[in-house]
Amino acid sequence: MDIKHMRYFVAIVKYGSMTEASQRLYISQPTISKAIQDIETELGMSLFDRNKKKIALTDAGRIFFDQCEEILRLHAELPNDLKNMVGMRQGHIKIGLPPIMDAGKLMAIIRDFHDLYPKITFQLIESGSRTIESRLIQNEIDVGITVLPTESDHFDNFNFISESLCLVVHENHTLAPRQSVHLRELKHESFIMFSEDFYLNEIITSACKNAGFVPDIISKTSQWNFIEEMIDRELGICIMPQSVAGLLKSSSVTVEIDDPPLNWRLGLIWNRDKYINFITKEWLRFFQHHYT
Repeated sequence: MDIKHMRYFVAIVKYGSMTEASQRLYISQPTISKAIQDIETELGMSLFDRNKKKIALTDAGRIFFDQCEEILRLHAELPNDLKNMVGMRQGHIKIGLPPIMDAGKLMAIIRDFHDLYPKITFQLIESGSRTIESRLIQNEIDVGITVLPTESDHFDNFNFISESLCLVVHENHTLAPRQSVHLRELKHESFIMFSEDFYLNEIITSACKNAGFVPDIISKTSQWNFIEEMIDRELGICIMPQSVAGLLKSSSVTVEIDDPPLNWRLGLIWNRDKYINFITKEWLRFFQHHYT
């Protein structure tokens, strides 16, 4: 068994058939079929349940698939890791981050890191916290920025932001002159919320229920600038982090929520029990140094 055999096996699982895998890999179907037979013979067990109409893995097949993915990833990263160890810093870092954050400090850190390692490139992928965690588990990103605590225990984390959530209303709203409000006073307001993929949605909805009401949601979105426009048109109110509220237009006003106070914690997360390449380790160290 070699890397090539593992690559064939993973392709069959990902593409759903030997025919599709052979087309994607530009090799003949008999070649792939023979490779799978050789693997199963060597392991002494079946990897596919051939009683199913569609591709289905046996228990052994699922374990083998997970291990193959990890081995193939290590194999792909080996050249860069060896070069990085002897001083040739180069590579690519994929960071998952939510759109509901003030990205100014993050961009400053990326700039400073790029000044030190100009051959390292970045890809920033915006999505909600749940998607970020899923992508990290699937190795689709290297690190993520998300609300803490995470739903999964697969991750290590570094908490770098802890702040209050505040109410944001239009300057003409009756609550705009107030310094603070009780959450229960918002019972009859129209809420503009973030999508369910964002833990912030869950934090706010749970707090409202504890205050005795279910929020009347007029709209949900994943983009804080859309929320900004809706508030500007006086379509409703929103609860969001103070750092994000500070980026909104002058037509919006922030009001403190003091009963109960709402808070959130934002953290950098990475896989706990999986291999982390040299460049990602350098980025984690650099990031934490800038926030401590």
